[in-house]
Parts: sequence; structure tokens; C-alpha cells
Amino acid sequence: MPYANKLLGILSILILAGCTVSKTICPCEAPEIIRLGEKEVEINAQISLIDTMSSGAMKVKIWLTTTDHTTLPANFKADYYYLRSSNLDRDAFEGKFTTINTDFNKGIMELEAINAPRWGKGEFVDVAVHLTDSRGKVHFVKKDAVPVQPANR
Repeated sequence: MPYANKLLGILSILILAGCTVSKTICPCEAPEIIRLGEKEVEINAQISLIDTMSSGAMKVKIWLTTTDHTTLPANFKADYYYLRSSNLDRDAFEGKFTTINTDFNKGIMELEAINAPRWGKGEFVDVAVHLTDSRGKVHFVKKDAVPVQPANR
């Protein structure tokens, strides 16, 4: 009986450690809408293949907007994005944005990256964004099951 308790304890620790590691790659419980101060910010995303045969990449476009279409909260920034494919044979991917355009007055932040790995057309991908607020607190916002679109022609 004591061995069963020890085994159960070790198994519990392994499960908790596994969840902790996966959250740093792509936060599983991240919501689609988060509250930053008095504002609610939501995420939308689009993923498309890049139209060159030599490119092994995809373009990721993400829009963060206030739900009431008013000004964005002051002093928050987006720095990393995370991708997790529905194809579980693929490793999760972490990248930095190549372009960030913010219009605080219109309540929109447009983020773009062209450094994502090339995955299959029609594949579903969870997209998460790492945000920090004015106090340095970390937030995640995630859009589930974004389909990879063909290259724009």
C-alpha cells in the first residue's frame, strides 16, 4: 500500500510538471478575451502560406482589438506568439513578430509575422499571444482552431 501512495505521488508530480511545461509553449487555458485595466481586448487571427516554393514559412496576422471599439489600454505590449497545430506530430512553435502596427485611438493592434514554419493548408492551429501590461504582469490571449489558408495569389 505505501508503494501505491508513492507511485501516485510521483505520477501526480509528473502530470503537473508536464502541464507547466506545455503552458510555456502554448497556454492551454488562455481565453479569447482578456481584461486589461478597464478594457476588454479580444484576439482574431489569420494564417496563410507564403506564395514562394522556396519559402518554408507561413504568414501569421493577428488583430488585438477592444471589444467596445474604443482606445486600447495604455502601456501594454505584445512580444511573442505561439502556434500549436492540431497535427500532434508537430512541435509547438514560438516566434517574435516582424511587424507591429498600433492605433491606440481606434483600439486596434495589428501584429504580423512571416517567420512561422510551413504547415499544411487546411491544418488547424491554435494561436496565442504573450502580452505584458504596464505593471509587467504577463497575460495570454488565444484564438483556437485557425485554419491555414492557401497562399494569396
